[in-house]
Amino acid sequence: MTAYKYMVKNEDVSFLGHWEIGYHAPITEQYYWSLPLRDFGVADWNMIPISGITNRENAVMLTEWESYQKYFEDNLDKRRVFVEPRSDQTPDTIWLHDYEHPNEPCVYVFGSAHYNPTIAHRRDGDDIVSIKSIQDKGVLWADQALTVILYDRMIKSWQ
Repeated sequence: MTAYKYMVKNEDVSFLGHWEIGYHAPITEQYYWSLPLRDFGVADWNMIPISGITNRENAVMLTEWESYQKYFEDNLDKRRVFVEPRSDQTPDTIWLHDYEHPNEPCVYVFGSAHYNPTIAHRRDGDDIVSIKSIQDKGVLWADQALTVILYDRMIKSWQ
């Protein structure tokens, strides 16, 4: 059996998401995020807004923030990779299958069913990545997109 290992330092990779309050409860949604993050070796997990839950996954550190703005103010040095469906608001996305993941400190930023953080928080040099599907309707939940991103990052690191 061949052993594979990330070529990218996982301590330099962060994930920022938005609780789907109204569709899920953070107490159960946390497992949809924390388990894939643990399995792919990523420890820095951030969510908006503050729910007050206790993360039960010891290998993954959860930090809750009051807003995207607050997170970005405290993390200016990280390259931002927004994960959003291609739409009229974000027509210049890069398809994930064509995307080269950063080898520098970065944060993958996910919106929610009702909020696209790209519009208000994208800077020059930040990327917007979309996951291609058969219908391209943008119906993946952020935690589902997270798993696809993690897998794509791992596979491409093997090249």
